[in-house]
Amino acid sequence: MLRKFLTNLTKFAFTLSPTNYGFWKTMIQSFLATNNLIGYVDGTIQCPSPTIEAPTQSSDKYATKTIQPNPNYSAWVSNDAHVQMIIISTISEASFPHIQGTTSRDLWLSLKRAYAPHTSSWEYTLKTQLLKIEVKNHEIALTNLTRGKEYADALANIGESVKEKDVVMLVISGLREEYNGLKQTLFARHILIAFAELHGLLSDHDYMVKKSAPVVPPAQAFTTTTSSLQHDTMQTLQQLAYLLGF
Repeated sequence: MLRKFLTNLTKFAFTLSPTNYGFWKTMIQSFLATNNLIGYVDGTIQCPSPTIEAPTQSSDKYATKTIQPNPNYSAWVSNDAHVQMIIISTISEASFPHIQGTTSRDLWLSLKRAYAPHTSSWEYTLKTQLLKIEVKNHEIALTNLTRGKEYADALANIGESVKEKDVVMLVISGLREEYNGLKQTLFARHILIAFAELHGLLSDHDYMVKKSAPVVPPAQAFTTTTSSLQHDTMQTLQQLAYLLGF
């Protein structure tokens, strides 16, 4: 069984973070349900007593009762440890301080308190980050899509769901200036594009832009870059000389 768990755990190519808790929770729940272990985290499979009364053949009700280890208890402890291992193996080191308790359910609830707390400050933080999403110069457009989905999911986890069309508009608005033509086209549509369609659209757009970009020979690129650097350097020296009174 342990080997089976370890093999299946390799399918989780991600770690828990403050913004992907909803996705992480869904994946872990499905994995545990598939292996009949979900009851250990939702509390439906309770820990049995460590000991039980041994069966006796005596009819004397005053006879001394014999206590023996409960085999169900050791099995429960073993399975619960496996669930704990599953949870811990899919979180980052930054999440370790949030782990509290000694059972898998304790771990499950402590992570929920850490990453899905329904507090005003956390709600404000997530909404602010969602409103400010944008594509940095070194990033591709799909980065904005992922970022918007993570913040929207995090808000949904605390009962503050965001309308899909609002997420779509924020993702599109956060694209760089080079996407202005695409942005105008999308916002001009009578029916706004669905979030699920954005991935393919942005991928196609990036591909076409890259394909249509002129190929600059290495030597020419070097000459252009060097010329630009020399020009910038000269301007800087001239400004410095002016400030110094030369």
